[in-house]
Amino acid sequence: MFIGLLYIVLLFLVVVSFFEDEEIHNQKLMMALFVLVVTLCSAFRPEGVDKDYLSYLDYYNDPTTGMALLTEPTFKLISYIARLFGAPLLMFVIYAFLAIPLKAYSIAKLSPFCYLSFLVWFTHLYIVQDLTQIRVAVASAIYLFAIPFLADGRKKLYLILVTVAILFHYSALFLLPIAFVGNKPLTRRWIVILLLLPFIFYVCPVITADLLAVIPIPFIQEKILVYQEMQKYSDMFTEINIYNVMALCRLFTYYMLIWKYSYIIDHYRYLPLILKIFCYSICLYAGLSFLPVFSVRAQELVGVIDFIAIPLLAFVVRPHWLGRLAVIIYAVGIFIADLYLYDYLKM
Repeated sequence: MFIGLLYIVLLFLVVVSFFEDEEIHNQKLMMALFVLVVTLCSAFRPEGVDKDYLSYLDYYNDPTTGMALLTEPTFKLISYIARLFGAPLLMFVIYAFLAIPLKAYSIAKLSPFCYLSFLVWFTHLYIVQDLTQIRVAVASAIYLFAIPFLADGRKKLYLILVTVAILFHYSALFLLPIAFVGNKPLTRRWIVILLLLPFIFYVCPVITADLLAVIPIPFIQEKILVYQEMQKYSDMFTEINIYNVMALCRLFTYYMLIWKYSYIIDHYRYLPLILKIFCYSICLYAGLSFLPVFSVRAQELVGVIDFIAIPLLAFVVRPHWLGRLAVIIYAVGIFIADLYLYDYLKM
């Protein structure tokens, strides 16, 4: 039943994103209904349909356990409110209504292809974050909301918002270095840097290992030691293939956007900043591959700009309908892989 509902939403997004024009883009009622539906799906999903649901119930039922104590202050507050009402479901409702409407608003503001971006989000990160890692989902929503402020040079406001995101999930610490880049048009030097950095990190991920080893922050050092120890005993933390289909598609998109930079910049003003963040997420993924859980979580958080960047292929592929079709095929393929290959949701 629940998976069937997700397929109905998927079909709606495929059709609307392929035919999206200015009139469809400005249909606020249709967008509001879509956001409401996916928010309610997340808030009232069946118990145990995702991999983290039962863990959150454990944290709710026994907030004094070791793992519950390690959660962020906002989770402690939200679970406390839910306990006051004796309703663990309220915890999931609060997270859904904090994350999804804000994320949808930010996508509509950032993306020139709103429904194509919704499709790329829905077919992967909606499943991975908004239906599973709900604390990360709120952090990524705040991060997306902060990007336009950073693009406009309001770095202090960006840092304030990222600090709030950290209170929802500590992995948002990876968002702090982004404050040092801006949205000024790319110079030739910047383009060369953006071309080379992913290649360097893919070829020499040991660079990141060496850098992390000397970071003088006890919390980070402890986390690294814990995950390295976990790798010895758990299948969850085995090596990852950084040349998987999704990673290669991201690399292809990234270099296509750089190649067509001079054309896209005339139609999309946030491109310089989006490319810098895209580069950062790729480097994190490859550079942290020796710590798979760090690699994946950093890439999924920083890489939420995928559903802004990947739809930009509709600008550069001719005819334009073919570019949209390519993005749709990619998104639907990832959706099927998430459900049937990676088993993110219980069927």
